[in-house]
Amino acid sequence: MDQSAEFVASMCDIDAPLRLDRVLLLLTATLRQDPSIVEAGLSNLDRLAESCADHSRGGLVRHLFQDMGFVGDTDDYYDPDNSMLDVVLSCRRGMPITLAVVAIETGRRVGIVLDGIGMPGHFLLRDRDEPICFLDPFDGGVTMDRTACVARFHSIHGSRAAFDDRFLDPVNPRSIVTRVLNNLTASLRSRDPRKLDRLLALRVQLPLAPPELRALAELCEGRGRFEDAACLLDRLAEATRTEAAAEHASRLRARLN
Repeated sequence: MDQSAEFVASMCDIDAPLRLDRVLLLLTATLRQDPSIVEAGLSNLDRLAESCADHSRGGLVRHLFQDMGFVGDTDDYYDPDNSMLDVVLSCRRGMPITLAVVAIETGRRVGIVLDGIGMPGHFLLRDRDEPICFLDPFDGGVTMDRTACVARFHSIHGSRAAFDDRFLDPVNPRSIVTRVLNNLTASLRSRDPRKLDRLLALRVQLPLAPPELRALAELCEGRGRFEDAACLLDRLAEATRTEAAAEHASRLRARLN
C-alpha cells in the first residue's frame, strides 16, 4: 500500500486507533511525493524522545522548547511548511497544532499523555493527569489555566466573542488531522497549486460532514476538478436530501462531455 492509500485508509477506518505521527507523515509524504519522509520522521521523533532525560511534563517542555529549540513561526505563520510535520521536525518551527503534535508524540514515547485542545483560533495542549493545566506549544509550552486560555481566545477573536468551556475539551487524533488538512488547504490555495491538487485528491476520499462537502466541492470546481466536485455534491445531496446539490453535480458532469 502506498502512502496516499495508507493515509486514506487510516482516516476512513474510524473504529481503529490512529497513529497521529504516522498519519501526518503519510500526508506530507504524499504531498511531497517522497515515501522516505515517513520513516525519517518517525526516527526523528524517536531520537527526540531518547534524548529527553527528564520524563516529567516540565522536563518534556524544557527539552522540546528550550533545549531543542522548537518555536512558533511568527514571521510567516501561514507558510504551508508550518503544517508539514516533517519540516517542523527538521526546522523546529511551526504552527500551534504541529508543534502540539511534536509534543504529543514525543510525550507518548516517554510515558507522558498530552491531549490536543482544539480551541478555535489557537491549538493548545492539556496534561491528561492534571486536566486544569493547559500548555501553549506556540509560546514555548507556557503553562496556562482556564483564565489564561479565555484571555488568549479573546485576544484572537475580540473581547465580545462568546467563550464556551467546550472549547477546552480534548479532541481526538482524527480531528487533529482534519484541522491540519484545513490549514493546509487554506495555505496551499495561494502558494502551491500543485500540492493543493494532490491534497484535494486525498480529501475527496475521506468522510466529510455536509459543510466540508460543500466547501470542498466549491474549491474543486474552482480548480477545474469537475468530476471530484460532482462526486462531492452527490454525497452532499444524499446527506442533506436536497435536489439542488444533485442538479449542480449533473451540470458539472455535463461540462466533462
